[in-house]
This record gives sequence, structure tokens and C-alpha cells, in this order.
Amino acid sequence: MNISTTLITLYWILVGAAVGSFLNVAADRLVAGDSLLQPPSRCPSCGKRLPPLEMVPLLSYLALRGRCRTCGAKIGLRTLLVEAGSALLFGLAALSASAAGRLAWLDLLFTSTYLAALLLITVTDWEQGLILDRVTFPALALAALDALRHGWPACGWRLGGAVIGAGLIALIIYLVPEGMGWGDAKLCALLGASLGLPGLWFTLFIGFVSGGLIGGVLLATGGAKRGDRLPLGPFLTLGGAVTLLYQPQLLTWFNALSKLF
Repeated sequence: MNISTTLITLYWILVGAAVGSFLNVAADRLVAGDSLLQPPSRCPSCGKRLPPLEMVPLLSYLALRGRCRTCGAKIGLRTLLVEAGSALLFGLAALSASAAGRLAWLDLLFTSTYLAALLLITVTDWEQGLILDRVTFPALALAALDALRHGWPACGWRLGGAVIGAGLIALIIYLVPEGMGWGDAKLCALLGASLGLPGLWFTLFIGFVSGGLIGGVLLATGGAKRGDRLPLGPFLTLGGAVTLLYQPQLLTWFNALSKLF
């Protein structure tokens, strides 16, 4: 990795941390139905408006030791995790976009936007059990625009991915009404539209396997009881993020494995 790629990656990590800070605000405000822009950020406990120095991604949380500077109320760990996770994802996206030896800026912008949307969906589904149309629909529109720039046959693969992704979840909802929700179907439509049909299969495999493993661990350790509903969205977004970043490598590994059988 040359110096130019290193500097761009570091810069994009900082951008990712800033985006993560916005995603924390968006997760709360979208669920509440509030505006993303107004009012300015405040401490939810004492209501004090937060100055810029208390909103620096990652650093403010660490410097304040996870507490409001005015009233001492605890700031949720989610704030730090989302900012750090977004920074990591953006850094990986920059590395992925420069894997061919030169940075593909347009690919980087689309991939980073998808990753931000998936991270936001992860937060709202994990905390509230909600996958919001205000997130999935704009992301679907972006995926349609992305498909158009790739032309045919990529458009066909992505359209097929969207239809099959939504259709599979719709079938599960029909067969097991309490198993999944329509938000999951819209999420799978987004994943299929952004990744194409081959990428959708990798995403579903990673999502269902990781969800099953985590569910089993929670049951074994007492973190969950039989009958508890574990949101699938965060695991589908995990599969989507891995596939967005490493789909060429996944295809290579799959082809190599298929030759062994």
C-alpha cells in the first residue's frame, strides 16, 4: 500500500467517524419521527446544548469518559461503538476501492453510503425492532442509480437480486407469520439491489449462519430464552457489509471450493 492510499484511507476513516456521529443522532430521531437537522444536539438528561468540542467523534466520548460534562449523566456505549464501527467500515471501504492499484472514487462513495445505511438499520433494528422505510427507500433509490451506471447485464442481476431477496422473505412471512417482518423483506430487496443476485446468496448465507450461531450462544449462556425474538436485520446487514467489501474474494473462494466437490 503506497503513501497516497494510506493517507486517503486515514482520511476516509475520519470521515467514517463523523458519519457515525451523525448515524447516532439519526437512529434516535428517525425512530421518534423528528427532523434530522433540528433542534441542535442536546444532553437527553439535562437538556444542555452540546458545544462542538463535546461532539468530536470518538475523542469526546473518551475524553468525557462516557458522561455528560454538565450533569454527569452516562452516555450510552452505543455512541462510541457506532462511531468506531463506522470509521472501521469506511476504512475497509477505502482499502477495497483501491485494491486494483488506483482509487475508484465513485465505487467508494456508493459503497460507503450503503455501509452507512446498513449500520443505521442495524442500530434501529437491534434496539427497537424497526427497519425504517425512511432508510431503506432512499438506499433503494441509490441502488437503482448505481445499477444504471453499471449498465447491462448488471442491472438485470441487481433487479433479480431485489425481487428474489424480497420474495424469499415474503415467502417466510407467509409460512411463518411471526418469524420475520416486512422491514426484513425491504432490507433484502436493498441488499439484492446493491449487491446483485450472486452477492445476495453470500449475504443470506452469512446472515442466517451468524444469526443462528449468536442465537445458540445466547440460549446456551442464558442471554435469551426459547421463544425470544432475535432481530435478523443486524445479521443480514453483517452479511451485506462483508459482501460489499469482499465480494470478489468470496466468489474466488466459492469457485475454488466448488471444484473440490
